[in-house]
Amino acid sequence: MKILYAVQGTGNGHLSRAMAVVPELMKFGEVDVLISGTQSQITFPFPIKFRYQGLSFIASKSGGVNILKTLLITRPFRFWREIRSLPVADYDLVLTDFEPISAWACRLKGIPCIEMSHQAAVRNPLSPQTTRPFPLGRWIVKNYCPSTSALGFHFESYSDNTYLPILRREIIEAVPTQGTHYVVYLTGYNDAAILRILTQVNVPFVVFSKEVKQSIQQGNCILKPISNEVFLNDLLHAKGVICGAGFELPAEALYLKKKLLVIPYSNHYEQHCNAEAVKRLGARVLYSLGQKEVSHIQDWCAENEPVTYEWKDTLSLAVQRVITENLASSGATAAKKAVNL
Repeated sequence: MKILYAVQGTGNGHLSRAMAVVPELMKFGEVDVLISGTQSQITFPFPIKFRYQGLSFIASKSGGVNILKTLLITRPFRFWREIRSLPVADYDLVLTDFEPISAWACRLKGIPCIEMSHQAAVRNPLSPQTTRPFPLGRWIVKNYCPSTSALGFHFESYSDNTYLPILRREIIEAVPTQGTHYVVYLTGYNDAAILRILTQVNVPFVVFSKEVKQSIQQGNCILKPISNEVFLNDLLHAKGVICGAGFELPAEALYLKKKLLVIPYSNHYEQHCNAEAVKRLGARVLYSLGQKEVSHIQDWCAENEPVTYEWKDTLSLAVQRVITENLASSGATAAKKAVNL
């Protein structure tokens, strides 16, 4: 079986998940990887067959998506050329992790495309939903990546079509300890905004930054460039984690029994849904990072409540389901063609 696995490269979460998915897919056939988007800072350990610009969302400096910059870097004609050039017909199975080029190429050429993503779970009405309107965000989650079928990953199994988070092998096999520092990963804010608040909280923070090239000490904060190995080590030995309300990092923090505080992007529908989900699991949620949040962060750091989260590995079940349904669909299509002949 020849498989195309397409991954969204905006942010690091999709690629972290892909590191676990690709070896599982390789059990069933030859796998080509497509990555589109330009906002990831991690190294992908497998060959990349197709690399596209795609569509990227640009973070603002104050906790949100910068709509203007996102629109300015969008090149619709290039995006259309990338869609038309992708040879999806060469594959027996096309899988997409909220990656639009592969999905729209399949839609254009009438080829089945199966979505395996967190977004598929977020738009499921049985999953936790934010009460805020977010009309554009809801439209994007629904229409950005059209697929013929989908299964999702979320913090809990809210439906028969929702599986638990996919965790990296390094996380599953790790032996975490509880140190004294807190890991901070807030890519929606610039370093100055983060330091302005955290230097007022009297605990050590390790802040991972897109802006620095080497480690810098700023009061009680150490700023470090983003690195897989360094980040993993600091995460394993952290007392807690402060991060955006994405999916992969909060899931890893929950699995490692770390205290968790999330700050969703101010105008990001998916992250506000995630915030509702982790709140149910005992995480703290703040909706901005300003002066009035200093006391809330101090109180959270002073808490010693352990995180209770039960996780099991359901990746192989999810992949087997996709493979089985694809084979069944292919068989039905072949039978239909034979009848028509």
